[in-house]
Amino acid sequence: MPADWLARPRFVSAFSIVVFLLLAAFGEYVVRIEAERLRVIAQNQVLAEASTIRARLEGELYSTLYLANGLSSYVSAHKALDPAAVKIILSTVFGYGRHLRNIVLAPDNEVRFTYPLKGNEKVIGFRYQDNAEQWRTVKRAMETRTTVLSGPVDLVQGGRGLISRTPVFLPDGEYWGIVALVINIDSLFATINKDRRPARITWALRSNDETGEKGRILFGDAWLFDHDHVNLSIAIPGGSWELAATPAEGWRPPGKRLLVLRIATLALSGLIAALVFLVLFERIRIQHLALHDSLTDLPNRRLLDDRLERAIAQARRNRDGFALLYVDLDDFKPINDRFGHRAGDHVLVEIARRLRGALRRADTVARVGGDEFMLILPGARGRHGAMTVVQKLAGIICQPIGYKGQYLNVSASIGVSTYPENGVTADALISHADGSMYRFKQHRKSPTDINGNQRSGAVSSEVS
Repeated sequence: MPADWLARPRFVSAFSIVVFLLLAAFGEYVVRIEAERLRVIAQNQVLAEASTIRARLEGELYSTLYLANGLSSYVSAHKALDPAAVKIILSTVFGYGRHLRNIVLAPDNEVRFTYPLKGNEKVIGFRYQDNAEQWRTVKRAMETRTTVLSGPVDLVQGGRGLISRTPVFLPDGEYWGIVALVINIDSLFATINKDRRPARITWALRSNDETGEKGRILFGDAWLFDHDHVNLSIAIPGGSWELAATPAEGWRPPGKRLLVLRIATLALSGLIAALVFLVLFERIRIQHLALHDSLTDLPNRRLLDDRLERAIAQARRNRDGFALLYVDLDDFKPINDRFGHRAGDHVLVEIARRLRGALRRADTVARVGGDEFMLILPGARGRHGAMTVVQKLAGIICQPIGYKGQYLNVSASIGVSTYPENGVTADALISHADGSMYRFKQHRKSPTDINGNQRSGAVSSEVS
């Protein structure tokens, strides 16, 4: 099979592989997009539940913290506090509060009233200036004139809790003291987690101080903040909290779904690449069959005419010459008659192989009839150049051909025409080569050759 025919399927194979790789790369891109989409969906689901937790937390927290505003207004209106009246007010406010552990009134930053008193006796008489941690928060509340929520802190009366401190200023602008609400942190977060069964997310909460530095853990595990998580900020009086949330079972990659998608994209890529290969290969095969002899795979008359026209154009352009050989096998019909068409086909294939192997890549060998071949030899000018090739081919053709343990012999009559000596058109060159071949075939039937010499070989030729 000619090298140019072999190269074209290799090109189609390479092209199909490139198509497969491009489609596979695109498929992998689609897989990654899908993975990112699923990741976003999972994040949005976690974010939705985390937002619900934040809303519940803010609702529970602020429903309690707003009570300090009413107490501040009462204290501002009653500078001299009556202990009996204060007890009633504090008990009333405490009844409305959610998650309150106790309420504190601290005129001049010293705790003088608390409710309930039982369990909180130790806090009476406590001065904020005596505790550096609490004094820092109280001082900030005084300076900013706003409520500051801090904690969890260690309480004087024992335990830990969140403390909301609201500074109270009298109508004349004089600083009165602090209204403090101590929040039971366990009760607060137990309410937030209530009815979250099954829990779809794991969450944690930590505080930020006024400088924005990461603060202490209020709820959950600190490791959550060091891993991939959804982050939400919660504004609180005097600062903020940071909520981190992850799926309860962790960020599980959608392995099966992505695996199926990846396999599907690879299969589709392979299918499309295979179809591209088959379509292009079949097109090349059809084109090849249209221009080549089906038995010998040599160029047929159609392709020969095209190459002959090109050879004429190139020779005219380069002021060069070429030779056209017309080869007709002699003694071929008896082989078909005696041994059958399979033997004849075997002889034709072998002669085609020998002719092709004896010539250059630039030369053309075509089968133009049952036992007729034509050869285009670029660069071969005049009688001498053509005869050199003719003698070479004559020796090759006459060699015996093995077939099923026997040797078959054929001879050939070869006619030659040269450009531009014997014509400058394709028809003229073919006609001259054909006539040369038939003239020799007629002379070959005589006992002497065309020069009058006694014939001694099975293959002869004529150049005219």
